[in-house]
Amino acid sequence: MAKWLAAEVPEWLLLIVLVIGLPAFMLLLESLVHRWVPHWRRGEHNDATGIMLSAAAVVYSVAIGLCVVTLWEKRNEARAATEAEAMNLAAVAEASRVCDPAVRAAIDDVVLAYNRGVLENWSSRIHGDAAPVVGEALDSLASTIGAITPDTDAERAFVLDAVRRLGVATELRADAVRLAHEQQLPDVVWISVLTGSVVVLSLCVTCGVRDGLLRRVLVAGVAATIGVNVFLAVELNYPFDGRVSIRPDSYRHVVELLESRE
Repeated sequence: MAKWLAAEVPEWLLLIVLVIGLPAFMLLLESLVHRWVPHWRRGEHNDATGIMLSAAAVVYSVAIGLCVVTLWEKRNEARAATEAEAMNLAAVAEASRVCDPAVRAAIDDVVLAYNRGVLENWSSRIHGDAAPVVGEALDSLASTIGAITPDTDAERAFVLDAVRRLGVATELRADAVRLAHEQQLPDVVWISVLTGSVVVLSLCVTCGVRDGLLRRVLVAGVAATIGVNVFLAVELNYPFDGRVSIRPDSYRHVVELLESRE
């Protein structure tokens, strides 16, 4: 459900539903509840409900705050992994200037094929699946570098650095694919967040405030705050998917750079 919301529903529509629709629903529910139970409006039990609401709000705030911070950190980690993966092999292509033109052209072609493969199979990356064509390009680059016979100190330094970067490239590719698959919050965490939201909103309805305008402002404010937090959790839960997602701009930049050298 959360993935469908992030991928198919425009973020502006989801934001309106959660930040405007949820408070409107809570105001309607608050009006109905106090019509059915009018003595709640007098606030005779505000001491007890206030303590319980405060405790629930604190626990909920800590939980949702940890979720949003964790998702933001995972998003940054996923972005850094994709950028590092793209730029790592771009550095190999750039450093190949010390080699013969034929070797340099071969390395450029393989690095170009690697990044094109990632772009063409980005939908597979989103679902956490490794594209075989990308692995084949990496194997081809390893063969190309392994076939180099260095004649100068610069070429020897390049080969050593390129071999090191090939090992790093394998790790970065595995990390990027893993992050695309494992960045979501577990279902049990989603259940906890939604349950906490329902509990806090329900306790808000039980509090009695004689001033009707103030009561409605408080209920709407709490509902809007919860709506914003749920919106952030939904949008950040899929860093490679949805409207607000990480795009393969780094790979596209490398492709444009190498194509301009052809």
